[in-house]
Amino acid sequence: MPLENYFILYFNSLYELFIELFPFFLLGLIISALIQEFISTKRLLQYFGGNDAGSLLRATTAGLFVSVCSCGAIPIAATLRERGASTASALTFLLAAPWGGLLHAIIISKFVGVKNAIILVIFSLLIAFTVGLILARLENKKIIETGIPKKHKKNEKVLCVECVDAEKLRLIHEKEKIGNRIIYCTPKNMWQIFKDVGKYIVIGLLIAAALKAFVPSELVTKYLGNENRFLPVLIAVPISAVLELASEGLAVLAGQLYQLGATLGVVFIVMMVGVTTDLTELSMIWGKFGKRCAIAYLLAATTVAVLFAWWINLLF
Repeated sequence: MPLENYFILYFNSLYELFIELFPFFLLGLIISALIQEFISTKRLLQYFGGNDAGSLLRATTAGLFVSVCSCGAIPIAATLRERGASTASALTFLLAAPWGGLLHAIIISKFVGVKNAIILVIFSLLIAFTVGLILARLENKKIIETGIPKKHKKNEKVLCVECVDAEKLRLIHEKEKIGNRIIYCTPKNMWQIFKDVGKYIVIGLLIAAALKAFVPSELVTKYLGNENRFLPVLIAVPISAVLELASEGLAVLAGQLYQLGATLGVVFIVMMVGVTTDLTELSMIWGKFGKRCAIAYLLAATTVAVLFAWWINLLF
């Protein structure tokens, strides 16, 4: 095949993916922007003083409603730690935020369907909570570094998160009429969210288009399909670990693998492990939380993700 035919094949695949994905991405941006505009981030993130099950559940819930990508969750998690949150609570939020958000859920639903997207979101939040429980136990036994700075009381639950850009923007708009906030402020929030995640969506699209154009679906089905329910999950772990993409980019890539014949558990691994092994995220945890926290977070999150992905393959 002439070289120009490869280019034509690739750009046709890229165009098809863009046309299919754009309405879902736009809808996700709108919903995320409305959440950012009308739901107080400070209120959502103010109950993280302890590392008990209640605090971890609140951290997981906050991850569901705070509209940030994996990169956007990093500074928020660091801020939570600095303001007195426990290690377990802050890292639970870091794990829940990228995959509990509505933007990625809407994107992935384009590829796997609404029902499967809901399954993936539920399991991602279960992982965040489970890993949080593991880290809380390690923190209570002082096996990993604790997250209560000396200047804070142990169970202080008033956190300053005004440094979060989204919260600053929301507070500026708060006194305006609701109609004005929807018409004028929401597009500004959409643009801000797009600037945060847009480049990762583009990277994900570029890689996904290459998969769509050049990778035979038979090959994906053979190694990442249903013939062996556990082996595809294991194969997907190193593939996911080398991907340096934000959660939205990983959603596009994982979704395309599903279209080519990968199992839902493989999609889950690409999404979860791709985020937890991100070097930017791990370096932040290493520096802000401690090296034992970083190692425990990586091992716990990856192990639980593999077990849950296997469970997904068995059930669905």
